[in-house]
Amino acid sequence: MKKTYIKVSASCLIAGAVMPVNALDLADADKEMLPTMVIEGEMLTPGVVGVKPDIGGVNDAAALLQRVPGANVNSNGPLSGIAQYRGLFGDRVNVISDGTTYKSACANAMDAPLSHVPTSLTETLSIKRGIASVSSGIETLGGNIVQRSRRGKFSESEDIEFSGKTTNGVNSVNNAYYTSIFGNIANDNHKFRVGGSREEGGNYDWDGGENIDTSHERNAGMLGYGYRTDDQNHELDFSYNFNDTHTTGTPSLPMDIIFSRGGVSNFNYTGLLADKYTVNTEFSYQDIKHRMDNYTLRGSIPSAKQRISNNSARGFGYKVSIDIPLYDGTLLLGTDGDNIEHDADITNPNKAAFSISNFNDVSRDRYGLFAEWKGEIIRDWDMELGTRVNWIRMDAGNVGGTFGPLFTPTGRGTRLANAFNAKKHAKDDLNVDVVAIITHHLNTDLDIELGFARKTRSPSYQERYNWLPLASTGGLADGRNYIGNIELKPEVSYQAELGFNWQLDTAYIMPRVFYRYVEDFIQGIATHNADALAIRPTALEYGNVDAYFYGADIEGGFRFLDDWKVDMMISYVRGRRDDVADNLYRIAPLNGRIGVFYDTEEWLLGTELIGYDDQNETSRYNEEVATAGYFIWNLRGQYRPQFNAVQGLQIGFGLENVLDESYRTHLSGLNRNPANDGTAINAHLPGPGRNFYATLSYEW
Repeated sequence: MKKTYIKVSASCLIAGAVMPVNALDLADADKEMLPTMVIEGEMLTPGVVGVKPDIGGVNDAAALLQRVPGANVNSNGPLSGIAQYRGLFGDRVNVISDGTTYKSACANAMDAPLSHVPTSLTETLSIKRGIASVSSGIETLGGNIVQRSRRGKFSESEDIEFSGKTTNGVNSVNNAYYTSIFGNIANDNHKFRVGGSREEGGNYDWDGGENIDTSHERNAGMLGYGYRTDDQNHELDFSYNFNDTHTTGTPSLPMDIIFSRGGVSNFNYTGLLADKYTVNTEFSYQDIKHRMDNYTLRGSIPSAKQRISNNSARGFGYKVSIDIPLYDGTLLLGTDGDNIEHDADITNPNKAAFSISNFNDVSRDRYGLFAEWKGEIIRDWDMELGTRVNWIRMDAGNVGGTFGPLFTPTGRGTRLANAFNAKKHAKDDLNVDVVAIITHHLNTDLDIELGFARKTRSPSYQERYNWLPLASTGGLADGRNYIGNIELKPEVSYQAELGFNWQLDTAYIMPRVFYRYVEDFIQGIATHNADALAIRPTALEYGNVDAYFYGADIEGGFRFLDDWKVDMMISYVRGRRDDVADNLYRIAPLNGRIGVFYDTEEWLLGTELIGYDDQNETSRYNEEVATAGYFIWNLRGQYRPQFNAVQGLQIGFGLENVLDESYRTHLSGLNRNPANDGTAINAHLPGPGRNFYATLSYEW
């Protein structure tokens, strides 16, 4: 099946609040449909959901997921969005950036994977609707998201060509600005690229006041080199991305970002052997350092309660695969893996003797083997059949702390540390994934797809090795403290999905329904650890339970009067525990959006309405707070002059939250900052108020 893409200029990728683009913007003769959504440039193709350029001003790339049916984002701060897909989030959703399965250095995912490459330097962001292929990643229980930075293109001749893009914008709701530039010099064999961006903003306003602790500042850079042979059968690429996030708020977490600094190096090779075998190799290395504290942005914290936490992540990753033509399809064989090391400690800047070794010499190594066949089994029937075996190996060093009554020889903290250190920390899990998807092309307008999968995930290092009741939970942000459980079992998910893709010349609709049962789902449950309860009476312990998810998501639209179009999207998911009568934590309520736009080559003008239902189906064990429903009305516009002298110029403008609606986003974390206006501790953070934005981009 041939691949199709959406094109959206990089300026749109800076925008977080954007309108959907539908499958009617391109006429595809055979109307082939794909369940994969790709955000790349300025064109749209069947089966794909995208975004429009220069419409909005949120800088977190994770916000783009709000445009994908079934997807959303758990927001813990302006640059700390955690990907969610159909109720699963965090480590359950595999995120790959330029071939690297990026790992957060922060134990609370302040530097979530999609935050490493800013939207302005992102070339593509893709997620396959439904069941992820076994070849897409090692642990893809909750889906697979691929972020690809801007790389430029080779030219088609020996002549050197220079291309690039600059994007700029301002937002009123938080007095923010962003600016970026990317350049590429290339001929048909070589290309050199370099790019950089800067963004900065203050606390955002809302109808009830100011959301303290939501300021942000980030610089990023990238450079790379690519080589392609004359016959275009072999291509090499080297790249390096560097992120330097400065003081940035995360009001739903115990601390804020002081810095997240480091880079990811990549080497990729693609080659065609014997004119029929395609070989792909990807190698990467990341080295990230992260610091957070609880007093720089949060006002007067007593010196005795001031805390600094230093975190780091260092790791190597690889993937090697070969495509082999087999029968009426392709057999893909491969191996992949990554090795990551984490350290985290907590100190008091005013008391040199105070220290806690939160995570010490933690390692989580993954090794995978996979085989996948895709092809036509009989006329109008396609199949994808794949399996993989993953070996997950984890270990951790001894821990401890000093200073205060917790760490006297008989203190509760000392007892917890001694109990942890006395256990065997090394754990090995052998996990098996299986995927089977059948697609039937009923006619040129309608496809039906049925899929089944068994997916697995081993515990995160926080879930296994968090020995002291702290909120180091990978960004869970429920206001609770947790201890880990070394004996946790891997999660095993069984998933079924049914989908339809129907497209005519002037209308399309693509609904999907799904059901997932997860054995040994990992979540917080009541602990019987007396020492942990003595420190935190409401502490939870990670444990294995059984859970299930079900829901539906749909996208659709139609075009009328040549230049007018309507696009819509609806997503619904329900998550429940199967062992007790309780709901799962941080599940998005029923939500949707609809947009009506006048769209010509020169002008884009229109409006969109975004709605979220009440969320009362909340988790009792997490003491999750319910939220009320709301509607947000946005106005958007863009001017794209067609004069030769200014080809490539785009001017965007708009008004978001026109009515200045006061609302609480259910997937935002709970407030941990006592200085926050109009928001109590452990209350959901408010959404931004009325925002005027303006953008300017130019591509050459």
